[in-house]
Amino acid sequence: MIKGIIFDMDGVIVDSEWQYQKRREAFMQQLGYSLEGIELQRFIGESFRSLWTEVAPRVDISLEELEEKYESYKKSHPLDYQQALFKEVKPLIETLKKEGYRLALASSSTKADIERCLTETGLFPYFDVVLSGRDFPQTKPDPAVYEAAVQQLNLPKQALVVLEDSAVGIAAAKAAQLKVVAFQNPRYSLDQSQADAIITSHMDLLAIARGD
Repeated sequence: MIKGIIFDMDGVIVDSEWQYQKRREAFMQQLGYSLEGIELQRFIGESFRSLWTEVAPRVDISLEELEEKYESYKKSHPLDYQQALFKEVKPLIETLKKEGYRLALASSSTKADIERCLTETGLFPYFDVVLSGRDFPQTKPDPAVYEAAVQQLNLPKQALVVLEDSAVGIAAAKAAQLKVVAFQNPRYSLDQSQADAIITSHMDLLAIARGD
């Protein structure tokens, strides 16, 4: 019997990945460089460091300086999380909470971005646990953030289900021996073959959680 849900954030709660891609491209153009030839979709679900590690050797800037400049660029070009919120997410989360499910969020985004997203969308009060993969030695596909979510929810793994979208996120949850449902966003063709189920509507998660 499912008693708790662990959510990823980007691509699951908010339709933000395409906005991140545009912001990264604009940032690099401002520096006089291009991301041409780099398949940005490959980095969906991973931390920004994964992309910058590949970009850094192509530019005359150290990885540390590149990350520092991008953090500054992010602050002056914030995403509108309220606008990016998937329309079915709030009704889903409200229903899950009303029915007594414990909820966690485990994202590869920074804690600051996670907290801003949950605050702007009004979802913060619904979550019992909020974790950033950046607070662990390794982020997804390493399972550490999911293992921590399980521990803090204080529920057995068989009583939990994860909602993910990216291959690395799914891999992290499976490595933590959790049941994974993948949300399929029509914007992308992501490898979700390792998920236990795939849904195209957020509300379909209700039936899975209830065991319908």
